[in-house]
Parts: sequence; C-alpha cells; structure tokens
Amino acid sequence: MNNFLALKIILEQQNITKAAKILGYTQPAVTQMIASLENDLGFPLLIKKHRQISLTPEGERIFPFINQLLNDYQALEEQKQEIQGESTVIKIATIPSISQQWLPKLIANFQKQFENIEFAIIQGDGTSIPNWIENGEADIGFVNGDVTENGLVIQHQVLKAILPLPLAENFPDNQPIPLADLTNYDYILLEEGLFSESVSEFQKIGIEPKMKLRLHDSFSTILMVEQGLGYSIMPMDEETESLYQIKSFDTVPTISRSISLLQKNDGLLTNGAKNFVKFVQTHRNAL
Repeated sequence: MNNFLALKIILEQQNITKAAKILGYTQPAVTQMIASLENDLGFPLLIKKHRQISLTPEGERIFPFINQLLNDYQALEEQKQEIQGESTVIKIATIPSISQQWLPKLIANFQKQFENIEFAIIQGDGTSIPNWIENGEADIGFVNGDVTENGLVIQHQVLKAILPLPLAENFPDNQPIPLADLTNYDYILLEEGLFSESVSEFQKIGIEPKMKLRLHDSFSTILMVEQGLGYSIMPMDEETESLYQIKSFDTVPTISRSISLLQKNDGLLTNGAKNFVKFVQTHRNAL
C-alpha cells in the first residue's frame, strides 16, 4: 500500500524529493519503492521529462484502480478508528461560499453534540466535487444546482447584488436593483461551477455583464468588491455583510440557486459522517 501511496504523491508533487519528505522516507527509498512496484507489475509507470513527471500509457490505465484502492483503504482505516473509539475525520468538499458563510457555524453546532469528530475541508466547484465524492476523496459535498443522482437539495438560496459602499450610494436603500441598472459597472464573477445563475439571468434579459474579474473564492470576491473594483452577485447573510464595507441588495429579476448535498455510498460512511448528514438535513434552514 505504501508503494501505491508513493506513486500518488509523486504525481501530485511532481517531485520525488518533495514526495519523500511528505512520506517520511529518503529520496533513494522512494525511488526504490517505485522500482519495486514497477517490477511487481511488469511495466514502467513513470515518465520524467523536462522536470515533469507523468504516467506511462500503462500507468494511466491502472492508476484509477490504484487511486480507488487507496481511497478504499483510507475508508477502512476510518471505520477501524471509529470502532476503536478514536476520533474520526469527516472529509467535506464544498463550494467556497458555503465554506465561508455557513459551514463554520454548522460544524461548531455539530461538535457540541459530537466532540470526537474532526473535519477536513476542501474547496472545489460543481465539476470537481462530484468527482471527489465518486472516487472517495471526500465523504460529503455541497454543490450549487439540482442533483438528481445520490444528491439531496437542502436549500434554495436567493443571491444578492453586493456593492462597494460608494457605488451603493447611487441606489435607494431597501429597494431591489434592476439588473439592467448594473450594466455600466464592472462585474466580478464568483465562479463555483460551469453554470452561473447570475450570468444566465443577465442573458435572459438580453444583457451581457461588464465582466472585469473571475474568481473562485468568495472571500477574495468580497475583498475585491470592498476595494471598489466592481460589484458581484452571490449569497450574503447579514453577519458576513456587517464585517465589510459593502452593501447588499435584492435584484430584479430575483436570482436564486439550489444547494445540494452529495455523499458517497452510505455503506462506506462512518457513523460520524452519517450523523453529520442527518444534522445538515435537520438544520438545513440554518444554511
């Protein structure tokens, strides 16, 4: 199993020395691990060219099986730890806006009831997150959009126009802003998947937003808006809004999206992860 893990980390790091440091071995030892694996399989696995490390054609064929084996072994270790009463780790893959605005409070409340649970959070988008769930790299995922297979829509969110304070002065307080009134201002797009609800709504009324920046992180998007680089459209709660020099407005037409909860096969989830899924379903209104 260590040889398989060495192969995966070498590909991730693109450097055998760095991989050895992560694994806790010397560089020659890791090189020998790969040589031993190649000898057992009967064909080479890696190609080194121009400081890049890639898989051979044979390696590309078998690596998905190696990756699945590593994920299954990790799931086995997690089940063993839970049976032995050790702390377990729930791996959550999520779009950035959920990890910033809703997950912290949700996890804090969950850990008041289940203290022996740890969390690992990875951020992705509507394409990467389902893949991570499918191959076992994450236990639970939060994505935007309706998901019909092994997914549950847990909430429908209304997105808001987020403006820097100087720009907000051009619009009446407590009044929704028509999207057409924003076309002359720079737009900062928060990308959390292949489909953008906000861009779609602009296009429905025959308008293309004046795109200035595309970001994949909600925190960075808020900071860009705060600095006056443009406006954005994203989910926003009062608590988060109060922390920054920004102002949120409803829009006309209203822009909304659904948030879906994904999980890997129920039989592979630890009891801790199952409890968290139930907790999310029970507290979905807090999202």
